Amino acid sequence: MQVTKPVAELCTLLVDELHGELPSRIFSTLVNKGRSTLPQLAQYTSMTPRQLRHGLAVLVQHNLLYHHLDPGAEFAFYEANVEHAYNLVRTGKILEMVDTSFGPAAKDVMQSLLLSGQTRIGDLLAAYQAKIEQANKKVGTNDTEEFDGEANGVNDDSKNEPVVKSTAHLNSILCRLIEAELIDVVHDKTFESPADVLKIVEKEVMDKYFPNGVKGNKAKAEFQQRIAEGLRKVRDESKSLKRKLEQNGSAAKRRKLFSGLGVATNGSGAQQDEEMDPALDPKQVIRVNYEKCLVDLRNRRLVQFATDMFGETTAYVYGILLKLLTKDIPRCRLDPVLDSVDDDDDDDSKKKGPGVVTTDQILDNLKTSVDLSLGIGKAERHQISSRAANKVQTHPPKKKRLIAEAEVDGEASEDEKEDDESSEGSDYDSNYEETKPNGASGINGANGVTHERRMDRPTQLRQHLMLLAESTQNFVRHCGPNEWTVDFEPVMKALREAELDSVIERTSGRQGLRLVRILRAKGKLDEKALPNVALMRKSELQQKMLEMQTAGFVHVQEVPRDVKADVKKSFFLWYCDVEKSLSRLLETSYVTMLHCLQVLEALRRKEKDVLQTTKRTDVRGREKDAMRKEYYERYARFLACERKLFAQVMRLDDLVSVLRDF
Repeated sequence: MQVTKPVAELCTLLVDELHGELPSRIFSTLVNKGRSTLPQLAQYTSMTPRQLRHGLAVLVQHNLLYHHLDPGAEFAFYEANVEHAYNLVRTGKILEMVDTSFGPAAKDVMQSLLLSGQTRIGDLLAAYQAKIEQANKKVGTNDTEEFDGEANGVNDDSKNEPVVKSTAHLNSILCRLIEAELIDVVHDKTFESPADVLKIVEKEVMDKYFPNGVKGNKAKAEFQQRIAEGLRKVRDESKSLKRKLEQNGSAAKRRKLFSGLGVATNGSGAQQDEEMDPALDPKQVIRVNYEKCLVDLRNRRLVQFATDMFGETTAYVYGILLKLLTKDIPRCRLDPVLDSVDDDDDDDSKKKGPGVVTTDQILDNLKTSVDLSLGIGKAERHQISSRAANKVQTHPPKKKRLIAEAEVDGEASEDEKEDDESSEGSDYDSNYEETKPNGASGINGANGVTHERRMDRPTQLRQHLMLLAESTQNFVRHCGPNEWTVDFEPVMKALREAELDSVIERTSGRQGLRLVRILRAKGKLDEKALPNVALMRKSELQQKMLEMQTAGFVHVQEVPRDVKADVKKSFFLWYCDVEKSLSRLLETSYVTMLHCLQVLEALRRKEKDVLQTTKRTDVRGREKDAMRKEYYERYARFLACERKLFAQVMRLDDLVSVLRDF
């Protein structure tokens, strides 16, 4: 992650928002000064050693800090973890995602981990055990009291009842989150920065395999391969707890088995299911895995994108496909060292990308209550070519070639040549049942003038997958008979362009968006030829192009006609650089998020007296009744402004995620 001034200030404000002023001052110093030791931090911050130890402990606890101790060195080096600091803004989205996927109890456990940072399982169990006992005491006290008509009675008990019922329930939730890789194990290399880990692995590989140095291309390739294997071993250490659970039998498989046998999900059935999960080691230290959380957040964003394109039913099918496909994907973006694949390698399994999901697997995970007939258009039999619809693309699409014969990505396969030579009147899918007019032979024997087709559930699912595969956004690739996969790079490229188009439309209107799309399709255009292509007046077009050039959406290039540069004898070519526009949009998003948090801080200082009043124990929870009218109105206005600012920050973070992380 590139650390610019807006990013550094934004991360500092986020740390200050959640962890206080002391850790944020240390974090800001490390971001601005770079790697520093404890004496250097004391000199930069003018803090006492005790204050520094407390602040560093908080930062290390929440994985906002890297530290590295060289052999024989007296002091350790500390370095700010900017990526995890920025992830603090996604806390609410992560909790919402866990709530949707695993339920409110898992959300409560994830929230405890986000607030406490790296935690031992034993400490987490003790904290929840104390909370459960306290809730049980309150329930017992309320049961012994007489019923009062003005009291809330049972409602109070339901509000105070904990979502985690027992320690066995907590253990089961942790097993589910660990199997989903949303929770990782903390080990020694966790506190090292990626650069330090790479140096350590390189040194170990050199000492063990190349004591005489690396010489020759073959040795260099082997050296890189050994480094990749060493880095994979370091990453696999955080998955040690998941491997132990898989050796004892996956909890998800046991729950599926119990549900298939008709075991109850409530009462004794749920308790029996929880007791089947193996007990976790209480000394094991765990933390939230933000990389895997980003994978699930990317799935949700792609499902939303598919909803805008095709509707809810097709997007639901796409969500099931993504869930199955990304089950074993640890992070969104490939690591240049760990995930490097040789381009000349002919292994098809590597070229398929994230993996393959079959139609039967998707069908098994679909809810029976979902009506797959929705969102599918109807067409006559003679208007559909089944061979063209079922065309298989074994390999991911390549970049378009400049030669005239390459009308599509890559070279045409033998199947594609046969499809081109085949007639359009080929037989359609045999799963269709057709009713012919005038009482002709039909399945139901119905008479009518129109053709009516009925599809079974697998065929309906296949139609939704075909819609996704044939889209211009490349949502899905049909990689084999009844096999489907997703190439995330073209999908995310289409999503980034869609986000950029949305920003251009809000900024420059429909005319500006139309001009940008023309430049993308045509490339560089002379300012004299552009009015004819865009069908606009020259004065209006120049004004709109200058407006978009100021915003950074289009650019102009001067091409002199001869050696002597003369403005009057030069060509001016307008063009659209998508990557440059996205980079500028990303930087603008950082600045806007920073401005929102700064405005919030200013509002808090302005309403300091009102906010201090609301912190009193006799006022908290009953502000409207305990506060004066003018004070409560100021407090209500502040809450409304705070909600709007946080909503704006969340929307900007959605944009940053698409442009940078997904």
